[in-house]
Amino acid sequence: MDFAVALTIFATVFALIYRGRVPREYVVLGGGATMAVYGMVSGFYPLQAVVGSIYFETLALCLGMSLVSAVLARSGVFGHIAATTVASSLGNGWWVFLVLTLMTYGISLVVNNLAAIVIVLPVTLAACRQMRLNPVPVAISEIVAANLGGASSMIGDFPNMIIASAGRLGFIDFLGGMMAPCLILLAFMLLFFNRHRELLVLRNIGPREPDAQFIERLLAETAGNPRLARAAMWLLGATILGFLLSDWLHLRPAWIALIAGLFALLLGDFQGDEIAEACGVNDIAFFTGLFVMVGGLIAAGAGDTLLAIIHSMSGGQPTLQLLALMWLAAFLTIFLNAGPTTALFVPVAAATGAALDGNAVWWALSLGVLAGSSAALTGATAGSIAASRVEWFLSANPDMRAAMGPSGTLDFKGYLRWGLPIMGVFLGLSTLYIIVVAG
Repeated sequence: MDFAVALTIFATVFALIYRGRVPREYVVLGGGATMAVYGMVSGFYPLQAVVGSIYFETLALCLGMSLVSAVLARSGVFGHIAATTVASSLGNGWWVFLVLTLMTYGISLVVNNLAAIVIVLPVTLAACRQMRLNPVPVAISEIVAANLGGASSMIGDFPNMIIASAGRLGFIDFLGGMMAPCLILLAFMLLFFNRHRELLVLRNIGPREPDAQFIERLLAETAGNPRLARAAMWLLGATILGFLLSDWLHLRPAWIALIAGLFALLLGDFQGDEIAEACGVNDIAFFTGLFVMVGGLIAAGAGDTLLAIIHSMSGGQPTLQLLALMWLAAFLTIFLNAGPTTALFVPVAAATGAALDGNAVWWALSLGVLAGSSAALTGATAGSIAASRVEWFLSANPDMRAAMGPSGTLDFKGYLRWGLPIMGVFLGLSTLYIIVVAG
């Protein structure tokens, strides 16, 4: 009975999120409160367990890195670098595609995947307009690159922040366990897009080299604040150095992120409502409610159910358990989004990995979430943000939509044509990686 009610609360919350009529943080906070009250009244989810379900270290990482991201975005440094790259392209569409994709990956490593999309995509769309490039495959490549960059480091996305807190992992742990497979996946993704290189050009319009006026305007629009940019880059460098030295300093990464966030708050000179936005209050509220909801679901027996499914799929064999965990997380991510899936599977991964040596179970979970978040627009928030911005861009430029024909949109179905094959490749290569590291 308790499990059925908890599952109903969880399903109702996500149904409301998909309807999109109420901000997701309000819906999830309401669901978390409902789960907590019902659990405490029923007795299966006492107050101590409710508080214990919240990963405060993840919230601290989120707060600190949100502030660092905000000051970097305000400085305009990454946007200007992207604009400079476009300016030097000399009309080579593939070069623009390649460098902006790699830049998205790099920014996601040190900021986060959502910020990378918000920074790079406006420059990308402006370049596509000027150079007559198809924005859909470029945007999809950047979405996947953002997911890959986010999965490569501890601070690159919310799932890894959750995993870092649950597994007591550090910055170097993620670089050692996740960067190599993600770089391999990035290379295969670029090869995949290279096979469809002809789709980059809008043939009915034809490519053209960006003119001097466009370049001058683009560089001016992204110039930002050079003084703040220098200070922000120094702060980012010091933060990453702090993460690298965290073990030697005997500090958890969350404390380093909070210290960096305090300096970012002073540097950014945020005013009024800007402070709440820079702190990522909406994200913190969302994950707080989510942790409470997932904790209630686990307390009601969802964890045991997932463990039983993984055991039946693997026959109890350790490596197959990791693979079952990875594949199951990938498919659920398509529907639940990366953050909720990670929060749901973290206790399951901890139980699965208890009998195993090393951190392979955490890499299996991270790679599974990565594959699922790259398969569909619903898999990661960066995908839905990018899709809405591409749609707005095409509505403002009907000539480009007409030249694109049936592919002139970035919707759920259209993305799947690219995302599902990419997910298949990612899962195949990740399977080989997990077999190697678990063996």
